[in-house]
Amino acid sequence: MTDASGRSFEAEPLKGGEIDGGVPKEESCAGKLGLSPLMGWRTAAFLFSLFLCLAVVFAFSFILPCPVRPQYLSTWNSTIPAAATYDFLAFEDANEDKVLDVFFVYRGSEPSRNTCMSADLSPPCLILTAVDGTKGQTQWELPLAPEFDWVECGVKGIGQKGPGCLVAHSDNFTAVDKKNGLIMWQQPRASVMNANLPLISLPDLNADGAEDFAVLSYDPETTLLTPVPTELVFFSGKSGDPIGSRVDVGVNGVFAHLQFHPTTGAPYLLLLTDSGLYAVSMQRLVVRATNGPKLVLKKDDSWEKKADRNTGFIPLYHSDSLKRVLVVRGGSAPSLLIQTGSSVSLLHTDKLEIAWTTNTSNLLSVPTFGHFNKDTILDIMVEDDLGNETKRVMVLDGKTGEVLWQIGLLSWAQSPRPASVLTLNGFSVFMLWGQSDNNQTMYSSFLLHPHYPQLLLERNNPVQNIISFKATLLERGRHASYFILTGPDGQQHTDPIGTEPVILTKRKFKDDVSESEALSVTANEPISKDNEDSLKEAFYRLRFSDNLD
Repeated sequence: MTDASGRSFEAEPLKGGEIDGGVPKEESCAGKLGLSPLMGWRTAAFLFSLFLCLAVVFAFSFILPCPVRPQYLSTWNSTIPAAATYDFLAFEDANEDKVLDVFFVYRGSEPSRNTCMSADLSPPCLILTAVDGTKGQTQWELPLAPEFDWVECGVKGIGQKGPGCLVAHSDNFTAVDKKNGLIMWQQPRASVMNANLPLISLPDLNADGAEDFAVLSYDPETTLLTPVPTELVFFSGKSGDPIGSRVDVGVNGVFAHLQFHPTTGAPYLLLLTDSGLYAVSMQRLVVRATNGPKLVLKKDDSWEKKADRNTGFIPLYHSDSLKRVLVVRGGSAPSLLIQTGSSVSLLHTDKLEIAWTTNTSNLLSVPTFGHFNKDTILDIMVEDDLGNETKRVMVLDGKTGEVLWQIGLLSWAQSPRPASVLTLNGFSVFMLWGQSDNNQTMYSSFLLHPHYPQLLLERNNPVQNIISFKATLLERGRHASYFILTGPDGQQHTDPIGTEPVILTKRKFKDDVSESEALSVTANEPISKDNEDSLKEAFYRLRFSDNLD
């Protein structure tokens, strides 16, 4: 019986009201045909998702505009007729097109008369101007009362959307928004007429929502017979109002200063004096100015162990011929390059020890940093005065101080300092200047590729009164260019109105390659056409990087 009933069920599986397990025949059939309500919802959800994806693709492909890359001229000139200018060039993105724009200051010129009078200023006045980095067109001009002392851009806390510019002129500090050239605030500076650059950036000391800054006031030309106190004055970035009281730093003979952060990030003020280099904690100075620890700043324990208990001064380097100190980024800790009248030295700031010293004579310009070899440590290019209008340009190994490369060139009094631009290959290309074969009517600019150290690319330039020269990347990772500001020097002309123009010139590095000829670093060594072509091709293949160490 059991076998018979089993065979009957297999022969007619759909016969009867229920199948095994109590499931009706109709439900079983519907499930097999995929007609369950759950499967219907899944199908609807899939179709809706497919429609949504197609709609998004359609929107991004046809409706939303694609980002347009800024169109720029590889070379342009911005000319101001009958004017004088100053040694100042700054780069900020003023119009938010992701291309850096150029800021400079000039005075005079007949076309600026209306600009001066629009601000109730008698011409000639100072004019801070922003020029579009793409095509050299003027974006805005701000008339200011003369005389001009200095300007610093990139100052945090004083702009509406990002850093702004602070101008020291006449009897005023004027804070300027880099986006539109509008004055954010203006304060008298009678109490800090001897204020010197650079500014000292600080966090928000007065809790007004904007970063603040400090100005160090001293007279670099002071003598022991007429000492001028070295005083630190704190200002609100938002309003320009003084914060707390003036602080007498308590040391004489200061002729330069800079801000420095050791590995711990603690802010310190470095003071260059007639007797050497000293440091003092900004935390100590802020507390003295505000009469209490309203804002707790860091201190570096290893540095504070060497500080004088009474003054807080930390001796870093003793020398009666100190000339200049520069911060060297990169490595496990930032270092300090110390220049004296007869040497350059590298001070390791983690152990406060001198790593190396290289003898020099009189350096003609501020040293330039870049990567010449492959050890990832910044190397240093210096220009050593040899006398008789000649100079020796050297690249010093940042790790050992040894000379990696050198050449002798003719020089002139206002020769610009060298510049460098980092590449994606980890090395830098350098640009330096010299006089061309004792030709009084032509100057030369030279391009140095570290992979071709025996050759330079030389481009002849007409003699111009170069006031300022800088190189930079105008866009992130590309658009390597250099800028030359020429014309009468505003610091040396009481009446700048004349016939000579002020000209701001922008050129791409690679545009100079086709206009240059190969020059052997070793005198009288012949250069083959293949070697010159290989050098030029190496420059054309370069890709640049803005990853600063």
